[in-house]
Amino acid sequence: MNTLLNPVPGDLLLVVAPHAGGAIMWDLIARLACRGALRLLDGGNRFDVYRCNLAIGHALGGQTAGLPVALEHIRLARAFTCYQLVALLKGTPTQPVPTLVLDLLSTFYDENVSTVESLRLLRDCIVQLQRLNRLAPVAISVRPGPPENRPELLATLLEAAGQVWTLEPNVPKPPPQMF
Repeated sequence: MNTLLNPVPGDLLLVVAPHAGGAIMWDLIARLACRGALRLLDGGNRFDVYRCNLAIGHALGGQTAGLPVALEHIRLARAFTCYQLVALLKGTPTQPVPTLVLDLLSTFYDENVSTVESLRLLRDCIVQLQRLNRLAPVAISVRPGPPENRPELLATLLEAAGQVWTLEPNVPKPPPQMF
């Protein structure tokens, strides 16, 4: 996996990718969990214990003896609405513990929440993420929504990020035309 992806304190890392970063985020979760405490906030119901076990096992070079310790390092919290995500971030203490937020924008696309309200709540989240990022690395993953689905949300997050990794979907190239 991509070991160049390395969030640092004071510089919000944003990964914009299909499936909210998928394999790259699993690699990052595994590497950070093998080092010590890790705060994992799931905004899109993306966390899968089985995939986490596989990723950590791979990061440990197949040595499964360290797997239980690495898994104990992960503190997982889930938010099912954008309001819950804001409350979760506000209640998260500022500590020197890396924070990963999976699929941050997922709940902000809720059609029952106005665009204006979603944008206000996202700005509240960004303030909290910047607060957490003062002492420890913070990485955020998002999957881009369709262009008609609140593009200002992603634009606001891009503006706040210090590092941005944008991954394109693997789209197979069409076969050459035979004339």
